[in-house]
Amino acid sequence: MQVIDTNKKTFSPQALMVDRDVEREKLIKSDRLKDMLMAEWNNKTKEEKQEFIEDVTIEKEKKGYYNLVNINFRNSFLEELYKFMDKGMFEVAIPCTKGKEETTITSSIAMDRKELKEYMKRLSDYYEVSCYEIARLDEPKKGYQKKNYTIDLVNDNGEKLFKLVEIICDDKAFPIQKANRIVGEIRIKEREKVS
Repeated sequence: MQVIDTNKKTFSPQALMVDRDVEREKLIKSDRLKDMLMAEWNNKTKEEKQEFIEDVTIEKEKKGYYNLVNINFRNSFLEELYKFMDKGMFEVAIPCTKGKEETTITSSIAMDRKELKEYMKRLSDYYEVSCYEIARLDEPKKGYQKKNYTIDLVNDNGEKLFKLVEIICDDKAFPIQKANRIVGEIRIKEREKVS
């Protein structure tokens, strides 16, 4: 076992985020992510589960199913989320369709170019990494606007989609006042094994 001197080691938000994302990728590949998340949730007490939520509105359907109508999170929980967002570490799961199957793609929100560069540098410790621009969200548009994008899970270069990222080019202040948002895709490729 290797001993790490934490007095000499520095941890940036992007480095921590890469390590988390790589670990999640390993769990997805081994088909253990859902089991790990459910085990973590089930190990929490009722009080621990309720510390995030202020109140929930649920309606019961005729067939006995329940629909989540509304959920209000506690302010303390939302304040923590805002801190993540400010550091470019907030993620959302964007719903999409893969063939006829409903799935999601992970997307990071409000990462500036410096944070993206640091994220990709750290990710390159694990994979070959590329980033491609998909769309400029704030550009003035004329005529018909495409609302959906087609994104290949694996592109022609054999690079797998790792995540989407909203890149803030200049000013991260909220609300964003000027046109400076780009959607990019981070792609990875396993390194060639040398024998």
